[in-house]
Parts: sequence; structure tokens; C-alpha cells
Amino acid sequence: MRDSQPVFIEIIEMIENDIITGVYQVHDLIISTTQIAKVYSVNPTTAVKAISKLTDAGILYKRRGIGMCVAEGAREQIVTQRRDAFFSRSLDMLISEAKTLGMSMDELIDAIRNKGAKNDD
Repeated sequence: MRDSQPVFIEIIEMIENDIITGVYQVHDLIISTTQIAKVYSVNPTTAVKAISKLTDAGILYKRRGIGMCVAEGAREQIVTQRRDAFFSRSLDMLISEAKTLGMSMDELIDAIRNKGAKNDD
């Protein structure tokens, strides 16, 4: 666990990552709050808070008597939210710094394309 953000947020991100990467598919049963508390050595209340937030967001749903499962469209919802946050946070900083450095938008776009091409190799 990192100190930079609340533990329940880290748990949320771990579960979301598992959904994005396919560890959990739609309607799969996820790890229980008890298991989360034991595996990550966190307070059970923290695990419950993370699962509640995911349920409130429509990422998970409860199957009575069974546990928490991945909701339809959860992966797409998570990816959309993370892309929006990434673009908002990262692009604003990138554009601001490019302007500070006197870079044109064309230079910035070319630099991104070149970097992307190098990373594809």
C-alpha cells in the first residue's frame, strides 16, 4: 500500500485493474471483503468501504447469499472514467508546460507521435 492516497482508494484501483485486465469478467464473483482485509492487512471496514464505493458506482452488484460480482459494462465504465481523468490531468499539464517552453502545438504533436513510434518498437 502507498501512503499517497487512502487505502480504500488503492483497493478500488486494484479491483478495477483486475476488471480491466480480465482477471474478473462480467458476473464473476470478486474477492470477499474478509479476504481483502486479510490479503492486504487492512481493517475490514476499509475493505467494505471500497466495495461499497464500487457498488455505488455500478461497477459491482450484490448476488444475495453469494457475494459481490462484476456488473455489465463495468470494464467500459472504468476505462472511460480513467481515460477522462488521464486526459484532463495529463494533457492540461502537458499543454501548459509546452506553452511555457514556447512549443507550438505542431511540435508537441510531433513529439508525441515520435515518442509513441519509439515505444511501439
